[in-house]
Amino acid sequence: MLQVLLFCEEHLEEPLTLTELATLAGFSPHHFHRIFHHVTGEAPKEYLRRLRLERAVYRMKISPDNVLRIALDSGFRTHETFTRAFMRRFDISPSEFRAALKEYRACADALLGSRTFAGFTDETPLTLRFDLQQDPVTVERTPGRHLLFVRHHGYENLLAPDQLFLSLWDELLAYAERRGIAFSPDVLIGITHDDPYVTDEPRIRFDACLQVGERVSTSSPFGYRYLPPRLCVMRRHHGGLEEIAKTFAQVGVDWVPSSGYALATAPPFEIYHCDRTAEGALRIQCSEAYVPLDTTQGET
Repeated sequence: MLQVLLFCEEHLEEPLTLTELATLAGFSPHHFHRIFHHVTGEAPKEYLRRLRLERAVYRMKISPDNVLRIALDSGFRTHETFTRAFMRRFDISPSEFRAALKEYRACADALLGSRTFAGFTDETPLTLRFDLQQDPVTVERTPGRHLLFVRHHGYENLLAPDQLFLSLWDELLAYAERRGIAFSPDVLIGITHDDPYVTDEPRIRFDACLQVGERVSTSSPFGYRYLPPRLCVMRRHHGGLEEIAKTFAQVGVDWVPSSGYALATAPPFEIYHCDRTAEGALRIQCSEAYVPLDTTQGET
């Protein structure tokens, strides 16, 4: 089922059918529908519609494309069906959402006197302080990576202290060692799929990953995925995951508007460089946040 979920995530723009997904999973459509709902809490159609709408929201934030283009690229056949689904989910039309974003940015620019958002409010789940470090931001072409991973849901664990956060890899590390799978022991990778401002907290997806040398066969709840080579913007990350908003704020709010680049809809990922304490516990030495760039538009 995990491979079916990955397939859905990677083909949202395509007209995926229940029969196609059931065949991929090796079940009859009726049996697959029941199992899918049990695993995700949503019917396949509801799950796909939610992911498509959430990706459309992200596109509307980062892309100058018009609403029709975003709707079609998000797997909706017409502007009308997209607008109806968007309003049912968010109680606002796509055009109204776009207008609200534009007004907010204009207001923030006027108040701060620059394009940099120095902070958000204390009520937001990702609170920014007024001490954003202006570390260098670089553009890198990352290599393709074979990953062994386990998926976690929810946001609370991502904001935990380092040792609790690193425990998200415990079962994965034990599984790899038990299976004799070679991996890079000093490098952990995390893929963050969802915007906590948009996705309900229990449905937020985080993939804790180990880099392996080649494709591997897995058993539930562990999976294999390939992270393709990408042109990314990278910023060195300081502090724990509770500080990650500062890193993405500098990339998305400060750097992107003046860079000539546009962000892609692919999920960002983090690389954690680790060592071990004298007691043998993992410890994060430093980490880097990568945000994929849209290479179809080219540098402007």
